[in-house]
Amino acid sequence: MKKFLLIITLICCVMLTFQGCSLFQQLSSMKQVQFRIGSLSGVTIGGVNVRGKQKVTDFTVSETISLAGKVAEKSLPLSLTVNLEARNPNEPTQDNGMSMSGIATLQSLEWRLLIDDVPTISGIVKGPITVPAGGESVIIPITTEFNLFSVFEERGYAGMAKLAFALANPGASHVSVAMDAKPVIETLMGNMTYPGRITIIEKEFN
Repeated sequence: MKKFLLIITLICCVMLTFQGCSLFQQLSSMKQVQFRIGSLSGVTIGGVNVRGKQKVTDFTVSETISLAGKVAEKSLPLSLTVNLEARNPNEPTQDNGMSMSGIATLQSLEWRLLIDDVPTISGIVKGPITVPAGGESVIIPITTEFNLFSVFEERGYAGMAKLAFALANPGASHVSVAMDAKPVIETLMGNMTYPGRITIIEKEFN
């Protein structure tokens, strides 16, 4: 009887070791979730929607008066939503009777918004956010607001307004937008923090 139990125990250990190695190989082959800035929306300056505007004379009289008051107080908030795209390049797999859905779960994302390479505002997205396997993208809207005077005062009112116009109307004029971020992804082995911060840009996944 003891010999029989010993044989069963050895068989179980071999199976667990084999499955553990297989699981390790699958985890090692998993690719990181990729990110990019998909679009910007809801751009306002001092509470005024700047969509479709290209110069300060495009403001109405009432909008001009309202903005003039905020400029006098050096309090000109810029609000915008960064629509972040997360893509999971992994595919569902099955090996030796073990299946892995490939689904990634974003637990958190520390971020800092850079406009024309200038740090502006930072924050954190708290999950969980599920990113399906197979290359499907998930939109993560990040709403931000900061005082333009605290970052771009040297540009003057016209320059800050021009910046807002460029953000609201892609292609009208060039402005670079990026995010410096640190994602935390949930895995079967626990939460995995990316080895370093990543730079998330427009158009291209990284």
